[in-house]
Amino acid sequence: MTSDSNQIIQLNVGGISFSTMKETLLREPNSFFETLFVPEKLEKVSKFAILLANGSYFIDRDGYLFTFILDYLRNGRLIVPQNFDNLIRLRDEAEFYQLYNLKKYLDNYAVKKKSNDFSGILENGGYITLGYRGTFAFGRDGQSDVKFRKLQRILVCGKVTLCRDVFGDTLNDSRDPDRDEYERYTSRLYLKHQSLEKACDMLAEKGFKLVATCCSGANGLTPIGLTMCSNQNTINQQELMHQRNSSEYEEQRWAHYTEYIFYREPMYAGGILSIQ
Repeated sequence: MTSDSNQIIQLNVGGISFSTMKETLLREPNSFFETLFVPEKLEKVSKFAILLANGSYFIDRDGYLFTFILDYLRNGRLIVPQNFDNLIRLRDEAEFYQLYNLKKYLDNYAVKKKSNDFSGILENGGYITLGYRGTFAFGRDGQSDVKFRKLQRILVCGKVTLCRDVFGDTLNDSRDPDRDEYERYTSRLYLKHQSLEKACDMLAEKGFKLVATCCSGANGLTPIGLTMCSNQNTINQQELMHQRNSSEYEEQRWAHYTEYIFYREPMYAGGILSIQ
């Protein structure tokens, strides 16, 4: 039998229908939604909310903005689209629904935005690209007694603030110093380590997801020592075989370049709240 807290509630907010659990609506204490389930309190707010004959509740507020209110109650954080221009109206909705934690953070965001200081308030979304030139390391005569994958350096491209937020002290920005502007992009960063898995873990911990990748094929090129001139009719076969069996030749032959593109949706750090 379904408990009272797991009861499904039908809402009509400004003409848009929503379905959710009663427990979700009551997740933040002392909110407007508590009045819906107490007849005496509901009567006092009859100008804004009424119980319809079909058992659903009608709330005379903005249905589009209620989408973000309900997502906030479900997930405990506020996520809005990029270039969202209804934050003031959303703040008013948060005040109406008596979600004071959400209102406080929207107030803080408005102050920071006015002073052009987004630090700590806006956890911006965007793209970060990891690129590396690698090969397959071989021992003498094909003996794989060394690490199979060999990376020269992991390159990082993207917005500087995002890259620093993700990689922290493991990011080497010596080739692109003094880039503190909020919207600065660069392709001159690289990591101090050569562990691709570690870099991917750090991106995943910050909410980034892999969205695309590309890779060149192995070049199969002849090493520098084997260049042929047009006026040469023969090649020293012994030297050719010696170089072809060398590990350096194998590494050059399998050299390739790979890029991984990661993306994180924009979200407001101030909206990541615990509302248990």
